[in-house]
Amino acid sequence: MLVLTRRADESIVIAPADGADVRMTLAELFAHGPIQITLLGGSGKRVKMGIEAPTQLAIRRKDG
Repeated sequence: MLVLTRRADESIVIAPADGADVRMTLAELFAHGPIQITLLGGSGKRVKMGIEAPTQLAIRRKDG
């Protein structure tokens, strides 16, 4: 599980992982399961979330 903290108006990006075949269909990308996002807590304008996704997908903070 990847754990990220985001503030209001910040984002995450979910895209094919480096080295993944970019020609994969959605069915192939999700063949090993769905993306699961669990809210782990928050305070003020921040939220902590845990993200589980198939290895073919990369989850990154969107900075800038």
